[in-house]
Amino acid sequence: MNIWRRTLLTVLAAMLMIGSITACSSDNKTAEGGNKDSASNTSKLRLLGPSSSNKYIKFEDREKYPVWTEVDKLLDEAGLDLDYELVPNEQYDVVIKTRMASGADLPDIVNISKLDNTTVLNLAKQGVIQDLTPLIEKYSNGNIKKMYDNEFPYAKKTTTSPDGKMYWFSNLHKKTYQEKDPAPVSLTMLVRKDWLEKLNLPVPKTAQEYLDTLKKFREQDANGNGQKDEILSYDPGLFSGAIAQWFGLGTDITAVDVEHKKVVSPWYQEGIKDYFRYMQQLVKEGVLDTSLIGAQGEQRTQKMTENQVASLSDYNLATYNEPLIKGGGEYLPLMPLKAVDSITPAAQLEPPFLVWQKYAITKDAKDVEAAIKFFDVIYSEQYADLLYWGIEGKTYEKDSNGAKVFINTGTEEEQAKSGLIAGRPLFGDTVFPRVQYANLEFELTSVPKHKADNELEVLKYKPYFVNMNNNYLAIPDDQQLERKTKILTNLTTYSTELATKLALGQKSLDDWDQYMTELKKLGLDELIEIDQQLLDRYNSIN
Repeated sequence: MNIWRRTLLTVLAAMLMIGSITACSSDNKTAEGGNKDSASNTSKLRLLGPSSSNKYIKFEDREKYPVWTEVDKLLDEAGLDLDYELVPNEQYDVVIKTRMASGADLPDIVNISKLDNTTVLNLAKQGVIQDLTPLIEKYSNGNIKKMYDNEFPYAKKTTTSPDGKMYWFSNLHKKTYQEKDPAPVSLTMLVRKDWLEKLNLPVPKTAQEYLDTLKKFREQDANGNGQKDEILSYDPGLFSGAIAQWFGLGTDITAVDVEHKKVVSPWYQEGIKDYFRYMQQLVKEGVLDTSLIGAQGEQRTQKMTENQVASLSDYNLATYNEPLIKGGGEYLPLMPLKAVDSITPAAQLEPPFLVWQKYAITKDAKDVEAAIKFFDVIYSEQYADLLYWGIEGKTYEKDSNGAKVFINTGTEEEQAKSGLIAGRPLFGDTVFPRVQYANLEFELTSVPKHKADNELEVLKYKPYFVNMNNNYLAIPDDQQLERKTKILTNLTTYSTELATKLALGQKSLDDWDQYMTELKKLGLDELIEIDQQLLDRYNSIN
């Protein structure tokens, strides 16, 4: 409560300014939310959220877009008359914290994505936002339950509070291959394909071959500038770079082994010492650019632009790196490379199922049945199609196998003029959540064959770790959150510094027991225990 009082006092002075901002952004419909219009048999709702940050495609211009016409039909069919209170995206953080802290004059439905879970649960305890479970049971036409129970069951696991209640709806994303198989993408090591071909070098199959390849790039002047400046961009202070997984390591201080429903820590895994020995080799040979350790993205981008980055960790289907290279170039994604005889290298995957953003029904909602009707519209297949794909024949078509493929309708500026867009850039993440059924087939048509081939191989690869561990952890209770926050404050700093110094050879592996003692002292074992409890609760939620 003290935090809330301080927040309110800090930003209360901005209320008059904020009020004028939001009022100017409101729709021209009536400002009264949640009232039944008996004459037209419609229910009125007031919705608060950030405006779209798109430079060309504006929600305020929605009437000119065919996709909005179709969404508006869905809302009309549900008997909903909506009033939109939109705040400029860059100001929404302050606005939402102020409005929710005051608890006064709240809309019926509000985008509270800028608030962390703890803040939202405090709002729930204060009665500012409503428990959705009984409202869904009483008023939903079944769409919400279908989405949360059948189509996106993982969403319920990550949005169920420790008291067993649900206080917000979320964006939901599912990516599949051939309409049934989950389709994760990988974060892997990319290596310059054009340099391999130029120097007639084979694609490395082991960690040692990878190191030898990076050395040959330097020795044989792969970029042709007469200097030994071909480098590996990699931060060994973290475990989220894909080389760590070659040694069977998790992706963070604690990491979820999804297959075995177990929380692990790289610091306790078999390959950890071999990983640091390998990092020391990369540093000794001069291929790992130590100036980029802990650096900002623009520093790596500069090296990329100067045609120096021989290898880096990134998405296997990424196509945004190549255009940065002065003179051009291509990156080849590698499959996990064998590093230790006794360890099967792991892949690092981004889960095909994602949950993010928060949308709540407030205490001031006068017609909660209408509010649930709104989310029934959102969690319908018709809305999901319009939001992600748009309109068949205008923004997407189906290939010979029936898979949806986007039609190229030009740049965003051209799309704004033609109106040929899907719903995402127009209204997604504003007051409207996203529901996305993506297919991998489309992504594979938009990347070079060597990247598509890598992705198809990744789909069948095991073992793996995920890059989003929190996606598999339930919401912590107050005590768990307090302990985790306290532990991570110092443990993260120590872990990063220790890993960096071990990789650089500034600390000796001979003192390993000393490091383990310090990690335990800082709470590593307790953190693993708490995260295992959260993983177990996640897996127990039906």
